[in-house]
Amino acid sequence: VRLPGSKRAIAAALDGSGRRTWLDPRRGGRQAVAEAARNVACTGGRPLAITNCLNFGNPERGETPYMFVESVEGMAEACEALHAPVVSGNVSLYNEHSGGPIPPSPIVGCVGLIEDAACAIGAAPQSGATIVLLGDAEPSVDGSEYQAYVFGSVAGRIPDVDLEAEAHLIDLLVEAAAQGITHAAHDAAEGGLAVAAAEMAIAGRVGIEIELPELAMRDDITLFGEPGGGLVLVAVNDADAMLGLATRHGVPAQIVGTAGGERIHVSTGAAVASLALAEASAIHAATLPE
Repeated sequence: VRLPGSKRAIAAALDGSGRRTWLDPRRGGRQAVAEAARNVACTGGRPLAITNCLNFGNPERGETPYMFVESVEGMAEACEALHAPVVSGNVSLYNEHSGGPIPPSPIVGCVGLIEDAACAIGAAPQSGATIVLLGDAEPSVDGSEYQAYVFGSVAGRIPDVDLEAEAHLIDLLVEAAAQGITHAAHDAAEGGLAVAAAEMAIAGRVGIEIELPELAMRDDITLFGEPGGGLVLVAVNDADAMLGLATRHGVPAQIVGTAGGERIHVSTGAAVASLALAEASAIHAATLPE
């Protein structure tokens, strides 16, 4: 959002996962803050503060009080590490569904500042751009979209967030945008890296071809697993500049593909996820609310 009378702009993001927080409330709280801050940084904005809405079940019974306290503690740890104070918030309790509590759902809103609105970036890569993977966090099937909808279950323990690495990644994303090195960025969240690549392709109306390193013990988890944080795909025209800047910030980075063509093609090891861009765009459009 452009600030009238100024070249500056505000960036905002809203994140949270009840399913993941249910598996580990402290890690879920940390992830909610980290993802919101990371998404602001993906636009080129410096995260400055957060707000929240903490949605939980009946605090008079079951594990709800434990989950509430753990989630808040996790959020506080992330806010301290990322220097993002909580400036407002809301608590909603006694939320029940089908005779039981809703999943513990700390929803975090993050606001950040883009010093020059002309440097703001989105998630749409340009044809011919080089795709670089930032970070080396390990994806996990636990609590992921892949686990819920392919295996029909929610189980395990979600991976933790490396908050120090997250802070370095945010610094890198902000500086890369300010220098005009990055023109599109998308973090790996729901659906993992394969879905992040598909969403970039759909947003840019351009195909994308990526070969991922083996980040997990199984190829399907590398493609569709979800990390605790710290994995971002960026589109750049000068890969050397991006790699050099990443080295200075201490963030692992590697070239993984290019944007162009008419297909979304993401591979790792022996596994391939491939779909025509037109077909993927049609499926995506069909899922949007009218």
